[in-house]
Amino acid sequence: MAFSVRFLAEVKTDLAEAKKYYFKKGGNPLSEDFKAEINSEIDYIRKFPEHYQVQYQNLRRALVTKFPYAIFYQISEDTLIIFAILHTRQGYKKVYKRNQ
Repeated sequence: MAFSVRFLAEVKTDLAEAKKYYFKKGGNPLSEDFKAEINSEIDYIRKFPEHYQVQYQNLRRALVTKFPYAIFYQISEDTLIIFAILHTRQGYKKVYKRNQ
């Protein structure tokens, strides 16, 4: 069973900043490749939500394959709640604050 997905409002900002960075770095092709990789990882998480271990306070972290980004999410019944999509060098405290 594939889970439904719900995003916190802050995730939109996370993604916009990342896409803007990759657009500046490599133009539209790189920006679109980033978007495709994020979508691919979210699709995988929907199919196998328990694949990734709990990291902190029921938050799981999935690493994106081709980019140094992590997707932080929580399983709630049949819904995945995406808390953040951040570069792996960013502090995770931001994510944990969103989970309170």
